[in-house]
Amino acid sequence: MKKLLLMFFTITMITAISGCSLFTKEVDYQKIADDLNKKNMNAILYAVDGYANYDQTSFIDITYKINHKYREETNKLNISGIYNTNNSTAVGTGQKSFQVFDNPNNSKSTLVKDDTEPSFHLSYSNNQYINTDIKKPIDVQFIFDKLQGIEKLKPVHFTYGLDEPPSINYKLNEKEFNEIVNDNLKIKYDNFKSASIFISLDEDNNKLYIDYIRVGVSWEGQFNHKQADFTLLNMIYPSQDNKNAREEFEKYINN
Repeated sequence: MKKLLLMFFTITMITAISGCSLFTKEVDYQKIADDLNKKNMNAILYAVDGYANYDQTSFIDITYKINHKYREETNKLNISGIYNTNNSTAVGTGQKSFQVFDNPNNSKSTLVKDDTEPSFHLSYSNNQYINTDIKKPIDVQFIFDKLQGIEKLKPVHFTYGLDEPPSINYKLNEKEFNEIVNDNLKIKYDNFKSASIFISLDEDNNKLYIDYIRVGVSWEGQFNHKQADFTLLNMIYPSQDNKNAREEFEKYINN
């Protein structure tokens, strides 16, 4: 018995040091992929009576050379919204920020510009965000109801253990990117670099919940007549507490 305990302790210590888990489970990714393919936003957003709170972050990094030095510009948009799954509309607030760095990969990088705009009211309908304060469209996609075809892909990672949270990670080749993601994003690129869909999950009472979904794309293209590297990240964070979402949505509309 002592030998068995010693052996188990030794294996556990080796496992902990190596970062691997003794026990692994597979994520039932097909159910989540089917919900995304069928635009089942009630399940994805944990909607109550067809309404759900969510947060969305979208930012694009552009890296290019200027005067023989690298410069990185980051445009970021944070959205806090309430989604109506009955008609695929949303209302909420947004805020944009903009940063510029010289020598971004260097420890001595210089912050050239840092600007955060005032928050604004927004609405979403017909696949388009609108800044309702100035009645102008916002260049960002609510892409999470547009991932049709994802159920045909097999994730590159969909197991988890004691030392890692459950998640699903898809890596897309150029053809898959254009068929599943870029048919809506409509990114014009010179060279495709990479694309991925990452779904982070929480586990509660042996049931898995979506923590956030991230769509990431990297490509090469033109920026101000210069060759540049682009990275786009678009993430959505569903709320699991939506019992007052409908009331909040109607209050927002009435104001």
